Amino acid sequence: MKVLLLSDNKPGHYKQSLGIVERIPACETEWVTVRFRQKGRDNLLRGFMCLYGGLPLPAATIRALLRWCLTSETYEALLRVGAADIVLSTGSSVAAVNLLLGRLLGAKSVTCRRPSPLGVRHFDLAILPMLLWHTAPRKTNVCRTIGVPNPISPTALDAERQRLTSVLNLPACQRIGLLLGGTDRHETITRAAATQLSRICEAAATALNAQVLVTTSRRTPPEVAAVFASTLKHSEACPLFVEAGADSELEDPYQAILALSDLLIVTADSFSMVCEAASSGRSVIVLTLSERRRDPPPRYKVYAYLEEQGIVSGCQLDRLAEHIAAALASPVPNTPLRDTDTAVEAIQRLVNAN
Repeated sequence: MKVLLLSDNKPGHYKQSLGIVERIPACETEWVTVRFRQKGRDNLLRGFMCLYGGLPLPAATIRALLRWCLTSETYEALLRVGAADIVLSTGSSVAAVNLLLGRLLGAKSVTCRRPSPLGVRHFDLAILPMLLWHTAPRKTNVCRTIGVPNPISPTALDAERQRLTSVLNLPACQRIGLLLGGTDRHETITRAAATQLSRICEAAATALNAQVLVTTSRRTPPEVAAVFASTLKHSEACPLFVEAGADSELEDPYQAILALSDLLIVTADSFSMVCEAASSGRSVIVLTLSERRRDPPPRYKVYAYLEEQGIVSGCQLDRLAEHIAAALASPVPNTPLRDTDTAVEAIQRLVNAN
């Protein structure tokens, strides 16, 4: 099977597509980063495909549209592809290009998430997480996952743990991985909460003879990242502190933390990081740092489902210390989320149906 993967160069989207193609057996993959001449042409192409995406378009028309919208480098890279069985993309900006290329190459068009404003009706397959199921309740071209696909595999993490423990010369002890997201319209991380969180994690590590591994993200407010850098970065209990965008001797420091940790604490603002943690097979705490809302965002319904299934545990800051102790003491392994396998199986059925 040959998959043409269209990238918008956004890490969150890239990881979803990467997780899928890495798990497809005997998969030949070609990557093209899609860049538009102007943002306005991207929007016009989306609007055009909303109106005419269900109609057969001549090859000459498709080439003219792509040539007009895309940079010459992107257009020429796409012409060199030649053939593909699947065109796969994640995100709205590359969705219209996906549909056009599927027609041009005679390939199946597959999208992750629901691209705006196109929707999913013209795609051969749409991979939708639970928080988007309501957008396509009766569509037969939908693969329903709980979270989002990603490259995280418990088996691969376990093998990497052994290697990294040796490379980093780490002692035999339990480890707490702290995955910090950022602030959005639903969630806020304050300096006060950051200070309390860092103290709780350091105290728990000391009391339980464990270690804390920390990573910030690109969305972590600078003043919040500074709090953790000043409290945990130089602590004896924290042998690995990864700052987003900073150079590291490790090839993939974020995945290193997933591999080395027995417990992952993920801030609730980052749905993709929660899904990655839930796919790891480690114990996972989804940490809410903001006050409870009457109208929580849709992702909280997914978190509640994951908690019902024993995949994650949710808590707020005032109960975090007891949740850490209980998670590290529990002999019962967590059930990992298997959304990537679900997506791969759906793609294989799509290809084998013809």
